[in-house]
Amino acid sequence: MVDASVEQVSEDQKKFIAFVDEHAKNVLRRQPLYATSLGVTEAYLGMKFSDQLGSFTLQDVEKEKSVNAEAIAFLETINRDELKGVARSTYDALYSSLTMASKFKPYVHGAFGELGVFSPFVISQLSGPHIDIPRSLQTEHPLKSEPDAQDYIARLSQVKGLFEGVAIVLAEDTKNGILPPAFAIEGALGFIKQVMAAPPAKNPLVTSFETRLKEIESLSQEEQKAFVDAATHAVKSSVYPGYGALEKALTDMLPKASTNAGIWDLKDGATRYQLALENFGAGGKTAEEIHQLGLAEVARIQKEMDVILTSQGYKDGEIMERYIALTKDEKFIYPNNDEGRTELLSDLNKQMDEISGLLPNILITLPKAGVEVRRIAEYEQDGAPGGYYTSPSLDGSRPGIYWINLKNTADWPKFTLPTLTYHEASPGHHLQVAISQQIENMPMIRNLMWYSAYGEGWALYAEVLAKELGLYDNDPLGDLGRLQSELFRAARLVVDTGLHHKQWSREEAIEYMHNTTGDTVAAVTREVERYSVWPGQACSYKLGQIKILELREFAKQTLGDNFDLRAFNDQILIHGSVPLPVLEANIKEWVAKSKV
Repeated sequence: MVDASVEQVSEDQKKFIAFVDEHAKNVLRRQPLYATSLGVTEAYLGMKFSDQLGSFTLQDVEKEKSVNAEAIAFLETINRDELKGVARSTYDALYSSLTMASKFKPYVHGAFGELGVFSPFVISQLSGPHIDIPRSLQTEHPLKSEPDAQDYIARLSQVKGLFEGVAIVLAEDTKNGILPPAFAIEGALGFIKQVMAAPPAKNPLVTSFETRLKEIESLSQEEQKAFVDAATHAVKSSVYPGYGALEKALTDMLPKASTNAGIWDLKDGATRYQLALENFGAGGKTAEEIHQLGLAEVARIQKEMDVILTSQGYKDGEIMERYIALTKDEKFIYPNNDEGRTELLSDLNKQMDEISGLLPNILITLPKAGVEVRRIAEYEQDGAPGGYYTSPSLDGSRPGIYWINLKNTADWPKFTLPTLTYHEASPGHHLQVAISQQIENMPMIRNLMWYSAYGEGWALYAEVLAKELGLYDNDPLGDLGRLQSELFRAARLVVDTGLHHKQWSREEAIEYMHNTTGDTVAAVTREVERYSVWPGQACSYKLGQIKILELREFAKQTLGDNFDLRAFNDQILIHGSVPLPVLEANIKEWVAKSKV
C-alpha cells in the first residue's frame, strides 16, 4: 500500500477531514450508480443503494449548484496552512474542482456537476444517461445472489421515471438555447432507436442479465426464468417508455439545433470555450496559443515519422500519404469478422502481459488490481471513441477494463495497437488509477474527482515510457504507430481549437484530421464529433503530457545524478489525481526535499 497517512495536527484539519468524508457520501447518495461503480458498501453510505438509479430533474441540477456554493463557502473557512500531507493536497484538488465548476454556473443548466463540468450538453451521441445507465447495469451492477437480481429488476423499473426527468431538463436546455449540434442529436436518436429496435426479451439488458443469472448457483432454472420474465416486463413497461420520452425531447430539439459544430455558436461561446480549456489544462494559454502549439507539434512529429518511413523503404510521396498507404496494407489488417476480432483481442492480451513484467523498471509502487480488455458493445460503438478505460471497483471485485471499438478492424492496423495498449492499460490509465486506489487513508472524495489533463497527460506520457523501456527497439513500425498516436493528440489541439475558436465546419475538421493523422475517415469522423460536444477535452492529452515532461526535465536539471526516474514517476502517481498546478507544486516540493 502507498502510505499517505497524515497527522491530524489541528482543529482545522479535523474539521476538513470530517467534511470531505461526509461530502463524498452525499455525492454517492445522490448518484447510486456511481456508488456501485466504485464498489462502496451500504455500511459506508448508511443506506441501501444497489436497488436505486437516482434521479435527474431540474431540482437535482439546482441542488448540485447550491451544494457547490456551500462547499466552497466551507472550504474558505479552513486555514489551508493548518493542513498537512494528504489533507492539504485534497484541499487543493477539491477547492480547484469546486471553483472551476462554479465558473460554469451561468453557462450550464442541465449538465452541471458540483465537482466538475465536462460537457455543456446533457445528451449527445457520445455521452449521457441514455448510454451510461445500460452500460452500468450490464457491466457494473453486481449479480452474485438473488438479492442482486432483485435489485437489478428494481433499477430497470426506475428507468422511465429518471428519463422523464431528463426529458424535462432537455426541454429547459432547449429553451435556454443550449443545444448540441444537429448531428449529435441525430446520433443520440440513432442510439435510442437501436436500443429499442429489438423486442424487450431480446434487448441486451435482458439477454446479458439472463446469461449472468446462470452464474448464481443457488437459483433454479425456474427462478432464473422468473427473473428473466421480470426483466423483460421492466424493459417493456419502464425502459422503452423512458427512452421514448427521451426520443420525443430530442426530436423536439432537433429543428432548433445548429448545423455548426463549434461551441462558438452558443451564446457567450468564446467565454464558454476558454472556461472549457482552463478546465482541461490550458494553464492560462489562449485558444490561439494552443492552436499554434498544436501546429508546431504536428510538424515536429511528422518529421520524426518521415525518418522511420524512409528507413523502412517507404520513400515516395508525402509523409502521411506513405503512412496511409501502410495502414491499408492487408498484411497489417485483421479480418473484419469474429475471427479477426478474436485474434486482435488475443494480441492485446499478449501486449499487456509483456508490459506488466517491465513495470518495476519505471516504478517503485506497482498496481495490485488487474485489468482486462473488452470490446465496446455493438449497440454503443457507432458513437464511441476508439478506446477508453474504466476503473476497477474499490473493493477489488471488478478489474479495470480497457475497452476497444471493433466496429471496423481496419481502424486498428496491427502496428498501431501496442501504443493503444500502453495508453489505456499499463503503464497508462490502469496503472495510474489502480495506484491511486491503493493509497491508504485517501479521502473517498478523491476517487470522485478526475482531472483529464492529469490522467490523459499521464497516459500519453506512458507512451514515451514504453519507448524508453525498449518496447519499440526491434519494432520500428510499432514506433511509427507510437508517433502517429502522439501526432493524433497534437492534431487534437489544432482541431479542437479549430472547431470552437476558428469556427471550422465539421467537414473541415474531418478533412484536416484525416490528412494530418492518416486515420480512416470513419474513425476521425467519430473523433471530430466527439470534440464538438466535449469542447476542450481533446486538448488535455497533449497539454498534460507536455507539463509532465517539463516537470521531469526540471527535476533532472535540478537533481542531476540524484535524479531517479522510478522515484519521479512514483511522485506523479502516489498522490492521486490532481489539477496540473497542484501536480507542479507537489513535484517542486519533492525536488526541494530530494536536494537535501
